[in-house]
Amino acid sequence: MIRFKIDSESTELLDRLTDIYKFKRDTITGRIALSLSIEKGRLFHENENSLPQNGREYTPTSNIFGRLVNDVDNFTLYKTIFDQHYSKELTESEFIKLYKLHLKDGLEVWNNKLNNSDITKGEHISLLLDLVKKGLHKRKSNVYVSSFDKTETTTNLINSTNKPIELSLGNELNGEPIKIKINDETEYTSRHFGIAGTTGSGKTQLVFDLIYQISKQTEYELNFTFFDFKGTDTKEKLDTFLSSTKANFIDIKHQNGFPFSPLKNYDLSNQNYIESFASDLRTFFKSIGQVQSASLVREIKDYYFDNNSSPTLDELLENILEKNKGKFDTTTSVIQQLINSGIYDESKSYSIFNQSTYISMPSEVTKEIKQFVTFNLLKYMYDSIKKSGDTAVTNNIKALKHVIIIDEAQNFLQHKNARPVIESMLRELRSMGIIIILIAQETQDFVYKDFNFMSQIQFPICANVKDKSTKRIIPFLGSVNSEVKLNAQLEKLEGGKAIINIGEPKLIELKQWWKTKKEENI
Repeated sequence: MIRFKIDSESTELLDRLTDIYKFKRDTITGRIALSLSIEKGRLFHENENSLPQNGREYTPTSNIFGRLVNDVDNFTLYKTIFDQHYSKELTESEFIKLYKLHLKDGLEVWNNKLNNSDITKGEHISLLLDLVKKGLHKRKSNVYVSSFDKTETTTNLINSTNKPIELSLGNELNGEPIKIKINDETEYTSRHFGIAGTTGSGKTQLVFDLIYQISKQTEYELNFTFFDFKGTDTKEKLDTFLSSTKANFIDIKHQNGFPFSPLKNYDLSNQNYIESFASDLRTFFKSIGQVQSASLVREIKDYYFDNNSSPTLDELLENILEKNKGKFDTTTSVIQQLINSGIYDESKSYSIFNQSTYISMPSEVTKEIKQFVTFNLLKYMYDSIKKSGDTAVTNNIKALKHVIIIDEAQNFLQHKNARPVIESMLRELRSMGIIIILIAQETQDFVYKDFNFMSQIQFPICANVKDKSTKRIIPFLGSVNSEVKLNAQLEKLEGGKAIINIGEPKLIELKQWWKTKKEENI
């Protein structure tokens, strides 16, 4: 059996975390920390320096790996996990070196998350529950460990910026400017926005202005992806905004689809991706039931293991129809709809993270297709960002990687099966330097019995909405000292104005992109 020492910094972190959670043994803390590092896909190179051996020593009796079957040490199980993670059979010395690196990495990730949490509110327990939920999800089916190759590592390379950003939201009615230092960790540990407002309320013009400010202040280092669900704005109409933010405009039309493949962009040796694809189809296409979804999973698995590659939608459809002797069913009919819409161009690829992109969804395709494609791309981004890990904090400034804007977000928030993904994105990606801006029509689009999205949103902005009742507004904005005062502000709410709740609810004049263009002569 093995004997080794970890470094002193890992020892200190182990003791701190074990004490916070009141675990009986530090070996429990170590196993959880290791899972955090492995789960996020962290990989160390062979030439990585070994950690110093100036900390706690572990011996064969330390039970660091635990005991599961017949009271036998789990060393072999952990060694096998590492062999699969690195796609090679590691020597014992290689395993111990990598184990210590992953242990320290996981401890640092865990410690950083705790530093951004309020222990008095039990948020440290929520961190553990999130891990348990992920583990239970993975236990639903056999998990295939992905191979590590060049195509996979490219998803880890997302540029970031550590430039400080101060955003102007607008002015109070007395002219006092409202500004937020969005990546100053002494002020905010989350940077997500929730914006509610009807057509003409000024919410989109505000978002355009915020993105312009971000692009300008970071010298275009912080890229964004804007999902325009309605797809009514043309490139010509948005030309000034696009040129001012150096953004690409992708106008998805028939035979001019988005350069992405919903299956080929994933390593389908991990069965979770197959089940996720089938689940998303079932979420947005009600004609697909549980039996059809399970059948689709089998068909994709069969194709992958028969051909050792992931299929395009055309290849998948052809394969299923060949088995069914050309007979269409509900599932193949939906796949045919996706193909006929031309919404994907699976022959091309697109680097979505290292450039700014405005994606205009086609107005002529069905709502279900637009929902599926947008959600599919969001999940791809979510998965890729998770693999890239957390960003650093330097001199209290959080490095930021990307801004994701989801217009007409009610199309996903209203779907019970889609809500958990959006909730996880808000909760998990904030530590990874991501800003998410959700735009919806009404405040109730953010609040549901099973989850209130405002619990994960730092900046609620209530523009002009149809339902101005306090029973709708307060769950969106958060607690208020005076409902009478809030009602008085709601009566004055109109296009170009909004109520924010930074410190206390205030009625403000929103920043508007069309005004900024005039003022700066853009």
